[in-house]
Amino acid sequence: MALTFYPSIDDALNRGTIVERMELLLDGAERYKAVVLEDNRAAATVTETSRSVVPRDLVAAYNWEEIARILREIREMPEGNKIDKLKKSELLAKLAEVYEVLRAAKLSKLEAVRLALISEANQLRGSSQVA
Repeated sequence: MALTFYPSIDDALNRGTIVERMELLLDGAERYKAVVLEDNRAAATVTETSRSVVPRDLVAAYNWEEIARILREIREMPEGNKIDKLKKSELLAKLAEVYEVLRAAKLSKLEAVRLALISEANQLRGSSQVA
């Protein structure tokens, strides 16, 4: 059985603005979550619950390369003025939404990353309001 990547590699090829690519990531995360949760429900109905999941059993994977690329782009954005800081803050918050969807797809260890992104976004918002 072939492994399906979400978002698909064709969709993730640096197309469009960072906001458009972020939407692709969110959509891909939601589709990945649906596949993972459906697969978990199907596995729960099978009597082989004592068997652990091995890589050959996986039917879906998330495209981490694209999420890393976008995170790198956001981190490299300037923070010279209030508008730049707010834009960067909004993008970090949107990326945190992607991590929230992935966390709900049985990837609970992503909660720490999501919280770090939210914290960084809040710091940027706070420093732009004080200045």
